[in-house]
Amino acid sequence: MDSRIVQLPSVQLIGAQKAGTSAIAEWLFEGGFCRPRVFPNEPSYYSKEAHFFDIDWDFNQGLEYYALRFNNGKNGPALDATPDTLTFPERVRDIYQSAGGDQVNTVKIIVILRDPVARELSLYNHMAFDCRTLDPLQLTGWHRQVKKVDGSIMSFEEFVRDISMPALARDESEDGGSGRSSRHGLYANHLQNWFERFDRNQIIVLSYDELCTNPEKLQGRIQSFLGVAVPGHIRRINSNNSLQKVEILSNEPRQQLESFMKPHNERLYELLEANPGPSMEQRPFPKFTM
Repeated sequence: MDSRIVQLPSVQLIGAQKAGTSAIAEWLFEGGFCRPRVFPNEPSYYSKEAHFFDIDWDFNQGLEYYALRFNNGKNGPALDATPDTLTFPERVRDIYQSAGGDQVNTVKIIVILRDPVARELSLYNHMAFDCRTLDPLQLTGWHRQVKKVDGSIMSFEEFVRDISMPALARDESEDGGSGRSSRHGLYANHLQNWFERFDRNQIIVLSYDELCTNPEKLQGRIQSFLGVAVPGHIRRINSNNSLQKVEILSNEPRQQLESFMKPHNERLYELLEANPGPSMEQRPFPKFTM
């Protein structure tokens, strides 16, 4: 019987995308948590997010490959802050179970949730900004979702109509391809799967609204959850001040998204109320506001 232990990150910050994960991650990294290593020819953002669980090629390299990212000779707990991990609880469970020791029962999982309509607008703005500013060779299929056939950038209305809504309406078994990031906003679906695979006290669910209005309170929740004092303060990161940034939603895309998301949001509130988390978690979870 193989009894060796392969050390993995003690904390997983799993999303959601565009809900403040970069700000929280940088505070934790600056406060002493170890970053993932960036392997040759990889983009610099891999120093925050390892993208092991969400990219098939990386996942298929196996446990030792993932652990190597955090074998950097530094002491202290390690953090993987990949927002795309939100949709892969089965893979996380399997890898931590295979790693040995009691890691599958001790890993700490942080989730932060933002109003899914506001999150969708932020997602669009991020993609559009990168398409306007990055070298074309740096653009991925994720970015190109907002590009039309003629190379121009979709309006937000077009993005909602052609990307968001078709993706949200897809069968749950079809979470790949264009619009996958839009499906991150179906929070209840994802959290139900996490709650079935990990002890609820291993998962803290945070509010993006609290991050914006009372970051010190949110920092206190995280420190209490992790059981460590983390110096420093959360700073705003990934602020896009482009003149072409869409700030206000027009009625049609707002109504489309709100109508679709309303029952999913209500299911989320019911799920969290029925499955209380660790004592420092906000309860009841605050209802979303744009």
